[in-house]
Amino acid sequence: MSGTTMVVFIVAIVMCTEAFRQWNKTRAKEAGARAAGLDSEAAAKIADLEERVRVLERIATDKGARLKEEIDAL
Repeated sequence: MSGTTMVVFIVAIVMCTEAFRQWNKTRAKEAGARAAGLDSEAAAKIADLEERVRVLERIATDKGARLKEEIDAL
């Protein structure tokens, strides 16, 4: 193997390694951006579910609903 060929291989290996590093960084940034979007989406869904639970608790503890159930039970 001549010196020129060896230099070409070394340069090619270094360039491929650097390209892989940049590609990996880009993938990590994209994954982070997607995770941030999912976090805000998940927070909105949690808020909606908490509101639904509050409504269901209010319905379950409503005295009018209990009175209706007692009348129906008679």
